[in-house]
Amino acid sequence: MKILFVWPNKDQFGRKPISIALLSAILKSKGYDVDLFDTTFFDFGFEDNSSFRTKIRIFKEADFSAFDVKKKKINLEETLIKKLNEFKPDICAVSALSDEISIGFEISKIVKKWNAQTIVVWGNKAATMAPEKVFACKYIDFLCIGEGIEFLPDFVECIAKGDDPRRIENISFRDNGRIVRMPVRPYYQKLDSLPFLDWTIFDKRQFINPYDGRMYRFGDYMIYWGCPYYCTYCINASYRKIYGKNAGPFLRCYSVDRVIKELKYLVNKWQINFFRFHDEDFCLKSIKYLDDLTRKYSEEINIPFSIMANAHNINLEKIRLLKKMNCVSVTLGIETGNTIMRKKILKRLDSKKEIIESTKMLNDAGIRTSSFNMLGIPFESRKTVMETIELNRKAQVRYPNVGFFSPLEETELREIAIKNGFLNKNRGVVFKDGIPNLDLPDISKKELIALIERFVLYIKMPKVFYKYIERSERKDKLGKRLTSALYKIYDECVFVNDGFWNDYAKVGYYIKILSNICKKDARNYSV
Repeated sequence: MKILFVWPNKDQFGRKPISIALLSAILKSKGYDVDLFDTTFFDFGFEDNSSFRTKIRIFKEADFSAFDVKKKKINLEETLIKKLNEFKPDICAVSALSDEISIGFEISKIVKKWNAQTIVVWGNKAATMAPEKVFACKYIDFLCIGEGIEFLPDFVECIAKGDDPRRIENISFRDNGRIVRMPVRPYYQKLDSLPFLDWTIFDKRQFINPYDGRMYRFGDYMIYWGCPYYCTYCINASYRKIYGKNAGPFLRCYSVDRVIKELKYLVNKWQINFFRFHDEDFCLKSIKYLDDLTRKYSEEINIPFSIMANAHNINLEKIRLLKKMNCVSVTLGIETGNTIMRKKILKRLDSKKEIIESTKMLNDAGIRTSSFNMLGIPFESRKTVMETIELNRKAQVRYPNVGFFSPLEETELREIAIKNGFLNKNRGVVFKDGIPNLDLPDISKKELIALIERFVLYIKMPKVFYKYIERSERKDKLGKRLTSALYKIYDECVFVNDGFWNDYAKVGYYIKILSNICKKDARNYSV
């Protein structure tokens, strides 16, 4: 049997989804042939989020000239059929997120046009959270609801034997016009028994990614599966509802020895010199586990890595271990600086005080701090955006990251947005960087775009610059000139100083530059 994974990626490059890498390894361990059709480098008209964030100074500009990473206009049907003719798959397994559905639909249609007998099965978040929407495409045969670790090998075996796969757990299918969902099996617990990730199917360009403007060979890995939190914008809470109370522990972890063994294998095989850990909260681990992991990682691997964490679980002892382990970057979820929205709307567990204290401890330890922030969430206003900016300022986050709220299928916050008239429930979910997804009564999309484009300027620059930043929000000639000048000042005073503001006592000089820009045509422009 031949299985072709399809990854209808529309956004950034430089990553290798852990789910596809693991499922490929599982199928290969059972003797099946596996390949991948990856759309990462196809130009579908979307600006990749790395380019957008570089433009608004979230990321430093990196030189990709040595790598062929620019998206290209292609004929999707011709390119896919060429792949199908070469590999001749029996099964096409589409792994799609909610806003990749349209690309996945077109690919499914092409597959069936090529050979109507080829089985098309979908998995990942789109299939799990929006099966009715996915089954709107008549070219899809089956869905995997939830984890595919045990489902997919069972499914492939059924097809190989000519058996009916509709009896297996986690499957969903159509039956006389209605959608049938079989029960889901418990969460898979024996993580150490799984094979090592298979990266042989990925384009070599998916290893290349910048950190701090320099190129590295990145490895994607996850030690701790699951998340204990109930944030309303995340699918984890809805995911657990699908499984129910008897599915076993949702939080699962590899043993330290298994982690070290696999990481060493990946480093040696792929010349990895930077790891990106995808644990939802890396600092959930106990001190005992982290201490053992730190000792063995620092002795046997010791390459730099980045993590995500919740400030609620950060303390000086864990920071000491992270530093020893060669952690160079920690990203904390801030999302919003408005207390009511944090607690009532987003259901965030961590407090402002914890965020400020954790960031200070990390900065003091020499670990780079970053933050996740969302603009355009339900009930957003200019006031709440400025509160988010102020919290990042007080925390002295070195590299704040920001994006617009994405109303993911089956999340509580999406339903809040629909209930309050901020989002049409029938609207598709194709998210574009730089464009707000909600229609809010207290702030326009135009103003939100202006604020996200100047988010880091408000956070990093002294408040004496604020009147110039605010004036730059207008889309006229003066606004554009000011924006260009402000970005240049940001590059000189922040990027050059590794995320910290330092104007070398030239603040008066910079203010004079901005003032002179405004004075050039005082009759037409005002600050």
